[in-house]
Amino acid sequence: MSKQFSLEETLAIMNDTARKNYAMTELLAQAFSAFVISTGNKDAVVDFIKSTSATGELVEAHKHAQQSLLKILNSVEIIPTNKH
Repeated sequence: MSKQFSLEETLAIMNDTARKNYAMTELLAQAFSAFVISTGNKDAVVDFIKSTSATGELVEAHKHAQQSLLKILNSVEIIPTNKH
């Protein structure tokens, strides 16, 4: 027997899942950006991101993703570690 969820419970579960997925995507973008910056490939990756596109219903979402990734890429700074 499966439990029936109210609309409010269902929306709360969906909201929690969306937040967790967004946080994971943002963390992956930050890690990716740190790798790109540390390997000296920022310009090539920025050019690649700017050259990508989408069609149909994804156009606006793709533009948002491009802007978000470029913003994260530009905000990442690598802090050098002291090696003895």
